[in-house]
Amino acid sequence: MQLSEIPMNNTYKERDWSQKYRPTSMDEMVLPDGIGDRLRKIAKDKGGLSMLFYGRPGMGKTTIAKLLNPENTLFLNCTLNNSVAMVRDLERTCSSMTLSGERRTVILDEADYLTEAAQAGLRGAVEALSVANDFVMTANEPARLSDAIKSRFLPVNFDFLLSKEYLDDLVIHLWSIAAAEGYGDFDRMHLEVIVRTNFPDIRKMIKTLQYEIE
Repeated sequence: MQLSEIPMNNTYKERDWSQKYRPTSMDEMVLPDGIGDRLRKIAKDKGGLSMLFYGRPGMGKTTIAKLLNPENTLFLNCTLNNSVAMVRDLERTCSSMTLSGERRTVILDEADYLTEAAQAGLRGAVEALSVANDFVMTANEPARLSDAIKSRFLPVNFDFLLSKEYLDDLVIHLWSIAAAEGYGDFDRMHLEVIVRTNFPDIRKMIKTLQYEIE
């Protein structure tokens, strides 16, 4: 298993709009006001909490996790690294502060794929490493996680409701992408249909927009 820093720069031309327009800062995230304000404050402080982001796919859980402390982030894909061996490697890698002396954010992406043994080992690791590290787990199906491991993380629910304000923000987001691609006259009502049809999956909204324009 290899623990790797998240890639921050693409040297190729991205054609998939959902990746091309993936937010690069918390200010670019399209979130309901309440949760957006709280997460932006945490990002400004470069972490400080271990959290569990849970909810349906496409809501931005992984993107936000990567933006909380991007200069000091360790990313793990738990669909590939989900065993006790991963926990042991984590303990060796994260036993001290970063070279800059700042806290590290460890992202356990798709943590609902962790084995029971890995979850059991992670309970102690999270507490032992909390002096120098914050942990962020993402999960589409949090019921797969044990109560013991969930109790060590602040739960953040990404199953948002489609309020009028949030609908407007999402429509503006899609319009800005269309405009950037040279289609600024795209019909607003059509954008609303795209949002409502694909909600809450923002990634799917953008893919649908690209499919219908290109």
